[in-house]
Amino acid sequence: MNISKHFNHSMKLTACLGVCFGFLLLADPTYADTSQAQTSSEPTATATASSSTIDSPVPSSDSDSQTTTVDQPNENAKSQAVESSNEQPTVPETDDSSSEQPVPANHSTAETTTTSSSTDNQSDADTATSTTDSPDDSSDDTPDVQPNDSQATPAEGAQTTTNNPTDQSSTTGPSDKDQITIDGINQSTDPAIKQSSNNPLINFLTSITSGIAASVIYPLVASRQGAQFISHFRTLLSPNRWDVSQNWADLDQKYNPDYVKTYYTDAQDWYDNRVQKQTWEVPFADGTGTARATYLKNGDSKKTIIYGQGWTTEPEGMGRISKMFYDMGYNVLMPYTRGQNSSDGEWLTFGDKDKQDWVNWINKIDQTNGQDSQIVLYGQSLGADTALQYAGQGNLPSSVKATIADCGFSTIPSLIYHLYTGAANSLNSITSKIGWNLNGSIPLVPFDQLLTAMNGINKLVQGFSLDDVSGITAVKNSKLPTLFISTEDDTFIPDTETETMYNLSASTDKKLWVLDGHVGGHASASNAVQDYMKNIEDFLASAMNQSSSSSDDQLNVPATNKVAA
Repeated sequence: MNISKHFNHSMKLTACLGVCFGFLLLADPTYADTSQAQTSSEPTATATASSSTIDSPVPSSDSDSQTTTVDQPNENAKSQAVESSNEQPTVPETDDSSSEQPVPANHSTAETTTTSSSTDNQSDADTATSTTDSPDDSSDDTPDVQPNDSQATPAEGAQTTTNNPTDQSSTTGPSDKDQITIDGINQSTDPAIKQSSNNPLINFLTSITSGIAASVIYPLVASRQGAQFISHFRTLLSPNRWDVSQNWADLDQKYNPDYVKTYYTDAQDWYDNRVQKQTWEVPFADGTGTARATYLKNGDSKKTIIYGQGWTTEPEGMGRISKMFYDMGYNVLMPYTRGQNSSDGEWLTFGDKDKQDWVNWINKIDQTNGQDSQIVLYGQSLGADTALQYAGQGNLPSSVKATIADCGFSTIPSLIYHLYTGAANSLNSITSKIGWNLNGSIPLVPFDQLLTAMNGINKLVQGFSLDDVSGITAVKNSKLPTLFISTEDDTFIPDTETETMYNLSASTDKKLWVLDGHVGGHASASNAVQDYMKNIEDFLASAMNQSSSSSDDQLNVPATNKVAA
């Protein structure tokens, strides 16, 4: 057989592998992007443990693990709460009732409190070394930063209160895999990241096969048609994924599923039939189209939540969740990102261009509500990063008071690495039956070459690097009060990515809340309605009364971008 035939067969094999890789991601039910996602029912060591709230960078002597040792029966609970300001918070009493019984979620929260100065918090953020988050930065030997030693375990002397009488196993905290960047992968010495061969011929072949795989995967996740196809395909695999019952289907008793069922059943009827919905429009900041949104006006309220949309998230799911903010007294604006739902655009920009469109949304809100306008940036998953990226631009209008980031990604390369590893492990479960161990890689598609190829396509199609949509870069540049939320059962974007962003955030008024046990998978924290509202209300009660040091009367936008009058 001649060389041409060998090459043709190699191309066909690679195309098949690319398609298989994409479908492995799609078919795995743990890869969900809504609060209605299905997750595994496998018990976890923290199934009866309480959720955690942390309010400051957490010192540690070990950058790869997070263990809490306390003078309580529970020696290794991840549940924590550490206060970052000089003001000691009120610690709610815990409920000693069994977690097997439905109880209000706000009584099952373990609280740990300690105080530290704002200066200490800023110092922790400033001294943390990190990889390059932009093309201007340089990398040394690794694509990411080892978390600072002062960031992985609770502060010395912190006290934990818990209603769990049993010990828990320690859990792994943030790792260098949560800080991967495009600029850093070529300098990495980690074989899990730098998977390409040192053999020039093999390296050349896999660069071609990885490029083919990237050309299959990228349009599936980044184009309007591809994202719609994925959404329909996932619905075909899980017909009930948008059903309201998924809000309590995999919810631990300690989060009171009976209450959640009552709340969300009413929320669905409220959004479908009772609340008045308005359609708003603003021009894209670059003048290439129109962004659209659904606006829920709440009487004469001057307070507004801007709700960032997740990847392939449907408006109905957002609408049910928006009732919580409406019940707190907020107007709710739900913008649809470029390339999704009723907004124009054929490509999802992962927040890069959407954050500029948010300038126009905020101008419109401020014009509507006047000088008393108060705005909170909120989002789940991709929407969380859009909110963080907007907040990270600096010189924000004084009306913008706080950010709530629910399960956002630290960097897109880190997210792709996590998904790549999951796909490789799924494939390995098949190949291992014939004695072929893949060791965390996909044949002919090394991670570093796949990532480089996807970034090249993104630059060609959209004009920016995947490093330009970094959650880590955003939080380093934002001084807004920020609440970071995630769940331990999130298998799409690990909670460690949220914790990494919290640790590196420049905000001196920040909190981290990670829910343990079964909540519902990715973007599911809002399933725990009582806990969710309690934590957000407590956070906003403080944040809304502060003037951010990063606020100004107007936002400076590049001259090439058009801002609504």
